[in-house]
Amino acid sequence: MGIEIVTKKPSQVVVSTARPRNSGFTLLELMIVIVIVGILAAIAMTSYRNFILRSQLTEMATTLGQFAREFEIWEQVNGYYPNDSHIVLPPDANGLAINEDDWSRETLLGGNWNWEGPDGYSYAGISIVGVTAEEEHIMQFDTILDDGVLTSGKFRRTSNGRYTFIIEE
Repeated sequence: MGIEIVTKKPSQVVVSTARPRNSGFTLLELMIVIVIVGILAAIAMTSYRNFILRSQLTEMATTLGQFAREFEIWEQVNGYYPNDSHIVLPPDANGLAINEDDWSRETLLGGNWNWEGPDGYSYAGISIVGVTAEEEHIMQFDTILDDGVLTSGKFRRTSNGRYTFIIEE
């Protein structure tokens, strides 16, 4: 705090103790701005992560749909669905236009694709063996594919505990 002598009239002297005005921000103002920016960044990151997850789940649903169509085409040509197989593509399903690498790659929900043929089950479907994802992500996937309810619809948790996309019952 400085003392400034201000002269108003030649015969009058006034002493002012006012602080000189600095241009800039105080530490408190800067801290408030940083907190606000941090909150906005946290909201944006959460939205971005949700967007990425939804797009990945949509891609997974598209892949599952392509697999299901291939099995349906195979059934139309041959008159029956191939026998049940575990994780690998059914050995008796020659002519399936499914890339082995795509089939054997781990899914976004964890685990691997699995063909559940009608010789072992009361349905023909594609399940995911070894799911490790949170229930919330599985429900999101079900919402993209179906009705969002894991006990009904085409995608559901079957009696063997697997999440299965039912092609035909």
